[in-house]
Amino acid sequence: MANNVLGSGGRVIWACMKAPDQVRFSEIMGDLDRAKLMELRVIEFGGDLSVIEEFIVGKTRELGTGGLVVIDDWCGPIGRAKKAEIDSLIRIVETSDCGVIATSSAVGNASGTGPELVARGGSGISGKMRTLMLLRHPTRESYRILSESEGEVLLRMDEYGLSVV
Repeated sequence: MANNVLGSGGRVIWACMKAPDQVRFSEIMGDLDRAKLMELRVIEFGGDLSVIEEFIVGKTRELGTGGLVVIDDWCGPIGRAKKAEIDSLIRIVETSDCGVIATSSAVGNASGTGPELVARGGSGISGKMRTLMLLRHPTRESYRILSESEGEVLLRMDEYGLSVV
């Protein structure tokens, strides 16, 4: 999606715990020309989203409706998301005029009812954002399943990313 926004003249903020290495970055954005890549801002925030919350909130106003914020691994991969992380993400989503994508690993549903996996941040996050799960296919290594409440879509992964089968 970030590639599409940049390709159509929009601007993107990509915030992440650890920035992608040069090889991975070129796989993601390799087909864009240099002028379009100049509209991408990559921000590494370590393990604390609240450190860059004010910056992102300010910048989302500049991006406008054609922009995009990607917050890759918005919370730690183990245990519950911290309250400060949840509050920061909710504030970014609620104050943004542009699209916001926040990624994280899922967590097992300990309640015993409902789906096996749930999004980190609980109802505080799922009530504010559309939740999608990207799951490994049980038998086909290069395939993924994009799952949401409306259904599932089969995707194939290659060197250019994911595409619908």
